Amino acid sequence: MNKSFLFVLFLVLSSFQIVFSQSVAQQRCNRLANGLNLNNWLEDYWSPVYSPSSTRFTRADIVKMKAAGMHSLRLPICFARLTDSIPPYTVDTTDAAYMLIDSVIQWAQDYDMMLIIDNHHGWDIYNDNWRQKIDRFSHAWSVISYKYKNLDPNRYMFELLNEPAYGINLDSINIVFSHAIDSIRQHTTAHTIVVSPNFSSSGSAYAHYVPFSDTNLIYTWHSYDPYQFTHQGFTWATPYFPTGYTGFPSPYDGMLNNAWKTIINWRNTYQLPIFLGEFGVGENGDPQSRCRWIEYFGAKIDSFNMPWMYWDWDGGFPMFYSHTVSEDSVNPCFKQALHLYGDTTTGWRELNGGELSVQLFPNPVSATAVCELKVFASEKVELSVTDISGRKIFTTSFHDYYLLPIFRWGQGIYFLNLSSGDRRTIRKLVVE
Repeated sequence: MNKSFLFVLFLVLSSFQIVFSQSVAQQRCNRLANGLNLNNWLEDYWSPVYSPSSTRFTRADIVKMKAAGMHSLRLPICFARLTDSIPPYTVDTTDAAYMLIDSVIQWAQDYDMMLIIDNHHGWDIYNDNWRQKIDRFSHAWSVISYKYKNLDPNRYMFELLNEPAYGINLDSINIVFSHAIDSIRQHTTAHTIVVSPNFSSSGSAYAHYVPFSDTNLIYTWHSYDPYQFTHQGFTWATPYFPTGYTGFPSPYDGMLNNAWKTIINWRNTYQLPIFLGEFGVGENGDPQSRCRWIEYFGAKIDSFNMPWMYWDWDGGFPMFYSHTVSEDSVNPCFKQALHLYGDTTTGWRELNGGELSVQLFPNPVSATAVCELKVFASEKVELSVTDISGRKIFTTSFHDYYLLPIFRWGQGIYFLNLSSGDRRTIRKLVVE
């Protein structure tokens, strides 16, 4: 038999072996791919009366998310507001919120998206009261899992608790979670459960974290580091940080690098599925630093093949300008870093047919210096330049060589959109 054929057959069989050797939880984690949190909606624990809006998210929003390239949804829900605080801890499954949950469940089915039903906010489980909280917490999950036990386990999963208290002992929250997992498993062993450690699910919490024995679990972590940058100017943040923090990267970023290192070491050690369930950068940061921040995360996500869910869509951590959701208004930095709307570029790469060879020098460049652009193409090159706000500031066409008029633009980050024939390339230029 032909040796080349045997080699190809070996590679194919090896690929199948890798796929089938993965646990069900790992396969489902991979399917999460990239997604969004449907936030500032059903997790509303701050209002005196729990009455989520019926229009905060609609089917049309899910259509837009799908068009942007999203494969999964995380639905934060304040189940604590739907569960009595005294025995027998009745869970009101007739509340109007469940109709909204059912809508999202249907949307996920209709648009072939994964959905995490996330128990978010309101439980206040701490070191001094966790023993008193076990029965109520476990009973709530018993009712929830019973209600949704017939959902397709390959599409829907349950997240025990968003961001367990920062200071609670790991042993204590593990006991609470063990009881809740047992309650769920009484009704379904097929559904995957999402868990995380203490310290608000931060990456550093995984340094000494030992996983549960249940093999149908996915682990999650969150990152908003450096908090002083991502949360500046938000009056609801604790502690409050005023606006004006403009340094990313900065001296605080060691924590962020260590978090990624800890997560990857943990994943490699235990060979278990884990995904980035929340991350985001607030709109009050300066545009250049926001751009560098999302590029940092995009590079890490690509490098480590980490499934992710961004927080949020159109709120205080937006991907879009003026909170207008469309491909035309998406922030170019976010589009490229997170590969939105089919963008497959990673820094400097062609988008359509063949490679378009380009030289851009120097980059970064001083606003008072000269920047040379050279494109090796047989046809005329079309150039359009947009600033970091997505505003087109310059267009021209040329052959082979061009001196960019950066003295007119000022300091900032710019995107050069180059096309020649059927080839198109995007290049970022930093003017200092």
